[in-house]
Amino acid sequence: MRKALAGIALLATACSAQPATAPAPSLPQSRPNPVTGGPTVEGATETVVAAAETFLATLSAEQRENVLYDRDDLATMREWSNLPVGRDGSRNGLRIGDLSQEQQAAAMGVAEAMLSEDGFAELQGIIAAGNVLNQRGGGNTSFGSELNFIAFFGRPSRTERFTVQIGGHHLGVTTTYAGGRVSPTPAFTGVDPRWFEVAGRRVEPLRDEADSVFSLLAALPPEVRDRARLEGVFSDIMVGAGDDGRFPAPAQGVRVSDLPAAQQEQVTALIRNWVGDSDERVAEALMREYVSQYGSTHLAWGGSIRPDDQGAYLRLDGPRLWIEFSNQEQTGSGDEVHYHSIFRDKQSDYGVSS
Repeated sequence: MRKALAGIALLATACSAQPATAPAPSLPQSRPNPVTGGPTVEGATETVVAAAETFLATLSAEQRENVLYDRDDLATMREWSNLPVGRDGSRNGLRIGDLSQEQQAAAMGVAEAMLSEDGFAELQGIIAAGNVLNQRGGGNTSFGSELNFIAFFGRPSRTERFTVQIGGHHLGVTTTYAGGRVSPTPAFTGVDPRWFEVAGRRVEPLRDEADSVFSLLAALPPEVRDRARLEGVFSDIMVGAGDDGRFPAPAQGVRVSDLPAAQQEQVTALIRNWVGDSDERVAEALMREYVSQYGSTHLAWGGSIRPDDQGAYLRLDGPRLWIEFSNQEQTGSGDEVHYHSIFRDKQSDYGVSS
């Protein structure tokens, strides 16, 4: 797949490290604290706990204190952003650029454990795009792979609830674990420039997502497309950083269950491009739930259906599912547009109802 191919060898470019694979010590068992709404899957939590303990073991006492937050500190957990770090202060946790190569490798091992192969490759590509912006801007300190952060809310545990947060410019991934339950939202992904070259190879971290959006819009029957159109100008996503729980009501657009069968299949493929960035076991459980709710899930779009137009916008709004995709204005990247997107679950963002 394109994402997996794009991710090959990018980690060295982005963070000067390779994923850690060393085993982690066992943790004592304790009473479970379940996540609201997240699917129950076998093995996903254990994989992340092992990677997290490997990472934490590389840190000094001071670093561990700075990377670990109270698991119930939801206010701080919600303080993420997709803006360049130099424009809105720091992020939660430890700055990747302040870590040794060994520590960076272990931090990326946590990200790899959290995500699918495609999702991890996408994360690598988004991070590498920051280095491209840095180079094109003559060393602009708002951009670069070192300006990404990792934080834990609660000590990683096979049974007790904890949350992993990884973020920086155009990246905000928050996944909560509680025993076998996993909630991989909110998950913001964006990229600028939308394509670039690494070692002579074209890299497009969100190409699958963009292609699925615009191929679906182009395939809709004209009368269905007209009914799904939103009025107004969409300069960005609506429920992004700082907008937790602000989902518009009532849902707008057309019900997915009313679409022709071929377009329903396209919707499923589109959703999978976001949900599938999560651990495969988590993604499959969520996909079953989201597809079962097509009778109450609405598709809407605004601005334009052309891939290169600023302001092109798509939304999927279901009982649980929320996905937005937006073509952003041109920046100093030299590209025509760049992308912002978000995947949320209304019942289990941050592991709790938002």
